Amino acid sequence: MNFLIKNRWSWQDWTMLAIRSLWVVAVIILMYQDQPAFPFWLVFVPLLLCNLVPFLLVKGRYYRYLIAECLFAGGVSLFLAYDLGLTRLFPPALFTIAFYSKSRFHWCSLPVAATLFALSAGNSVNASLSHPVIWQSLFDALIFYVASYALQKGAQAINAIKQKLALIKEQYTILEQYSSQIERMTLLEERYRMARELHDTIGHTFTSMILGMETLKSHIHSSEGEAKLQGMLKLARSGLDDIRRQVHQMDPIEEALPLDRSLLQIMDEFKTNTGTRVIFRTMGEPYPVMKQAKLALYRCLQEALTNASRHGQASTIQVLLQYDQAQVMLQVQDNGKGDDHLQYGFGLTGMKERLAPLQGKLYIHSQADAGTMVTCTLPNPSHEGGQKIKILLADDQPLIRESLRLLLGEEQDFEVAVAGDGKQAIEQCEKDRPDIVLMDINMPEMDGIAATKSLKETWPDIRIIMITTIEDVSLASEALRIGAEGYLLKSIHPKELAATIRLIYGGGTMISQDVAHQLFQYQTGGKALNPYELTEREIDVLRCLTEGLRNKGIAQRLHLSEGTIRNYISSIYLKLQVSGREEAVEKAMVECLT
Repeated sequence: MNFLIKNRWSWQDWTMLAIRSLWVVAVIILMYQDQPAFPFWLVFVPLLLCNLVPFLLVKGRYYRYLIAECLFAGGVSLFLAYDLGLTRLFPPALFTIAFYSKSRFHWCSLPVAATLFALSAGNSVNASLSHPVIWQSLFDALIFYVASYALQKGAQAINAIKQKLALIKEQYTILEQYSSQIERMTLLEERYRMARELHDTIGHTFTSMILGMETLKSHIHSSEGEAKLQGMLKLARSGLDDIRRQVHQMDPIEEALPLDRSLLQIMDEFKTNTGTRVIFRTMGEPYPVMKQAKLALYRCLQEALTNASRHGQASTIQVLLQYDQAQVMLQVQDNGKGDDHLQYGFGLTGMKERLAPLQGKLYIHSQADAGTMVTCTLPNPSHEGGQKIKILLADDQPLIRESLRLLLGEEQDFEVAVAGDGKQAIEQCEKDRPDIVLMDINMPEMDGIAATKSLKETWPDIRIIMITTIEDVSLASEALRIGAEGYLLKSIHPKELAATIRLIYGGGTMISQDVAHQLFQYQTGGKALNPYELTEREIDVLRCLTEGLRNKGIAQRLHLSEGTIRNYISSIYLKLQVSGREEAVEKAMVECLT
């Protein structure tokens, strides 16, 4: 029965039931100390019924519970008071009535409860209205009622505090995940940049050296000189091959392909490995898609195909890639078993997190026995028309502030406003919500780090670029951790700054080359000890797995929910490329990951 299901009752309900039960026990003990003439069952059974039966209705409509309380508890209390002389049996019922009463029911619950309380006193029945006994009983009833209602308000306040703490914890987790995502994207973009730099600089230099030495071969006549030249050519070619290998390792193969060909390559591999039929269609005129968007759609397709095969057990999957002027859309529809109550697990949450920094959207429609449709959309940054990018420049040095305002003002798609410190920047954001904030770090009143944290908490959609003269990797790491999308030096060329603003406005991230190099070394310094890029929390969870703890035990040790632990374990399996707990534990112990 529903009333016996524990999760339907809160700790307050069990406390009230315990109070009433203790009251019944106390009454029976006191009664039999006086050795009454009537049998035990004549008192125990009515008391048990009058305290338990109304409580079965406590989670339903209040007026039904009130009627039951008056009939059972009130009737039994009056019967025992005037037939057996047992008085004061109604107080626990009055206490419960007040505890569960709502404001709109006080007009009836208070008079009825107080009257039954006074009548159950026994000796007040024959007293006149002027007799002190009746007034004393009514006053006691009022005190009981007010005290119980005050306890109700206190319990509600405790519940509200718990809910707020849970909400704060959830929001903190989301912000922490968002910060980690920004850091990962920044490091990935720096790897792309380094790959391009290696290809364009060192690779070009080696190629020029090889060509130059080839032209010298015809001018060298001694066997010794020719041998040395051959050695230099071999060394140069070896160096060029090493550079090329590093470039291809840092820059994924799919980056060199158009979006549709990259997606088709995934589908071909998927069909070969699983035997699932995949139908691919494109609509609209293809246009270049920035690499962050391409990578996001690439990973989303991988996840959608995996879910359709593993969870949906689909035999046919249809993939649609549609280009239009405003957005690019990827739609994956399968004929699997579907789920009317599909919940976001680790995979779908990861897809949503990949799309969010690029202003993308994820839509899921699933129906039992009718399959699942996953739709990913990303806006086209080039389709902005005549819309201007609203920029707020916050710097405490007037000369730098005005110089940057004039230089950026020359860009026709920029609209620039200024602020003298972090406090003024927040006030400006309240009045005129900018798209981009260029934030200096060292400012009076409120520094850039504190202002950025405040802005991200209030308006997380505002994109912030830290611009400073300080090459400090710790400040850069802190800025990215609290949500900044860029970290640049003031020495940057104005045209590069303008290009960076447009990049970040379109969903990208950027940090200064010098700072990026230091940050990259700082972030990857311990990579040999953590080759799978596990987070600190994931390492803690993996350590608990190696100790043999189950999900519940891990959650208790790390003070997290079991659902959060399951998400971390899924992430660990994905990074370690294992399929289960035993493989993960074995890999962690063999490679000393914990």
